Amino acid sequence: MAIVLPTLSPLGRNSLRIWLAATLTIGIMLWTGRSQVLGLALVMAVLFVNENDFTPARSIGEQIAGALVGILTAMVLHEISTSWVVLGIALLLTGILVRGLGLLKGLGTGYLGCWALELLHQGNRFEAGLIFNMALAVVVGILMAQIATWALWPRRPLQQLPALEAGMASQLGQQIAAMERWLRDGGPPPLPLRSQELLPRIQLLQQLREHHQGLASSATPPQRLQSRWAQAGSLWRQLLRQWLLLEPLLRQLPAPLPQPAQGEEPLLLGTLAALGGQLQAEAAPGPERPCASPPKLWLQEATSLGASKPLLLAIGQQCLTLHQLLHSRALLQASITAQTGRAR
Repeated sequence: MAIVLPTLSPLGRNSLRIWLAATLTIGIMLWTGRSQVLGLALVMAVLFVNENDFTPARSIGEQIAGALVGILTAMVLHEISTSWVVLGIALLLTGILVRGLGLLKGLGTGYLGCWALELLHQGNRFEAGLIFNMALAVVVGILMAQIATWALWPRRPLQQLPALEAGMASQLGQQIAAMERWLRDGGPPPLPLRSQELLPRIQLLQQLREHHQGLASSATPPQRLQSRWAQAGSLWRQLLRQWLLLEPLLRQLPAPLPQPAQGEEPLLLGTLAALGGQLQAEAAPGPERPCASPPKLWLQEATSLGASKPLLLAIGQQCLTLHQLLHSRALLQASITAQTGRAR
């Protein structure tokens, strides 16, 4: 069994986690004789099976606290009225209280707990036993989701990050190469880079920054490594933003680009090729490439291509900024490689 599990697809692994979480939840709720809130416990178990949360202990606390805030808010307002208008006010107050207490990861469970109280109560007289049963269902569902995640596959999130970062570099490198081919050969322009495909992976890295800010010290190698990966998340957000600024400028150029009279390759094509090479390079800082060309060369490029000089100057500046960010990435990758060796 231990040999088969790592070879399963992500869908298969997650399905087994959900099955285990649901089975444990059903068994506990039936054993305690609280089948009337079994549905709420199952919803919690299914929603919170998550292998991509880098701060599971804090998340569990915030989720449970958010649910309790929602339940208590609905309980208090239920004494005023049981109408849907009051339920809407309860949901609004739940959101305000959860955010005010800093329980952002418990916002969804807060809304769900508030709504579930009205659904299960069905306008009847308030009973404290129902509140206890609902709170127990929330706690059991969330804990079983985490137990199912941890029991089958011990979490090692930092080991997933090199492949995650390499995938982002490959996607951005392919986009740069596609833009270079279009400017060289002409034809239909490539589709714009979809930031929605990169942002979720960048946010996974930035979760480490939020967790690292809560640490008292970063003296140990694992904590320093975690800090470096958090920096990588911030750096990749800047890289994505910079490319999204550069790409529309490149689309304003005529394709294919006219070749200079001397038969040399246009400076812009060499610059894009150098940027792509930086993304594919090993984790070590490389020498200065044509990306750092001075404005005088970009003005000459504009003259040889018959393009707008302000446009070429703007492209040159954006390329320079992108080059500097990629150089910082290479330095950071070298630091991560060194920290990984010390942490083993």
